[in-house]
Formats: sequence, C-alpha cells, structure tokens
Amino acid sequence: MPRWLQGFLILAVSGCWGKSLEARMESFSCPKGEEETLFSCETRLIGRDRLLNGTFTPHVDLDESFEVWINTLQFKNGDWVQGNIKLRLKACEFFTKFFGIYFLTMIKDTNIPPVEEMCPFKKGVYYIRNGKMEPENWPTLFYHGLNKFNIDFVRDGKMTGGFRIVLDISEAAR
Repeated sequence: MPRWLQGFLILAVSGCWGKSLEARMESFSCPKGEEETLFSCETRLIGRDRLLNGTFTPHVDLDESFEVWINTLQFKNGDWVQGNIKLRLKACEFFTKFFGIYFLTMIKDTNIPPVEEMCPFKKGVYYIRNGKMEPENWPTLFYHGLNKFNIDFVRDGKMTGGFRIVLDISEAAR
C-alpha cells in the first residue's frame, strides 16, 4: 500500500472518532531553499481572525521531480517535539490528495488552479485573499494547542522552499 494512502487512512479513520476542530493561524512563512529557492512567498496575517493574504511563487513547474516532505511538531513544555505525521509524497500526490482536499477548500479568493489542474503545479504568481484555517473536514488526529506544519519542496535531496505554518488547534465550540 502506498505510504500516502496509509497516512490518509489513519487520518480518515481518526476523523470518525472525535469532535470537530477549530484553528487559529499564529504564523505563516516560507523558508529559503538550502542551495536555491524555487518556491517563495510574501504573506501576512490580517486582523483578529488572522486571515492569510499574499502571493506564492513557484519559480519552476512543481512536477514529479519534486518530493514534498510534511512534518508536524507540537509545542510541549517549552519545546517543539515530533508530532504524529511525517510524510514523503511526490508533488502531484501532495497537490491533488492533500493540499487540494484539506486546504484549497478554505481559500475563497485565489487564482490557484482547481485540483484537476494541479499536476504539475505550474510556475507563476498565485494570490490568496482572506484565507482562513477552517479545519471542519480535518481529522481530529492533531494535538490541541500549538502545532507546527513544516512542508518542504525537495529536489535531489535538497530543500528548495516550502511553508512553515503554526496553528493553535482546539475543540470547536458548540
């Protein structure tokens, strides 16, 4: 069974047992690559709701020559410790089976292409206006409290850019 499918089966099963989540975005950034930066962004969080606004720029087509490494960390006792998700996906799997399902649905005003057109993810400048983390369709696998999502675009074993997202996850008020 492919590794991405194993990870998503765990996410899907855990989503059936538990309560819905809400998330507040605490920070969002895009680190530079190790030797070259092929993906960059200029973003900011706006207002009390911490809405994401900005642009994302893949400087090359993000095709199957890229892997996407996803690693979650949780803030416990003053330190970031390894979370329960550590995945290595091909770029197309990431965009069509992860980003398109769990994140694209939260973005109402963007020029990011629909899921069917994300492979390969074409170079260019993409914008997001008033993006808000709304994890209603997320599984309840994530820890409550501060969670860091490190998403790296890797080619030939070298990180070429990505995302760093810190969310404060809690149980949704009913």
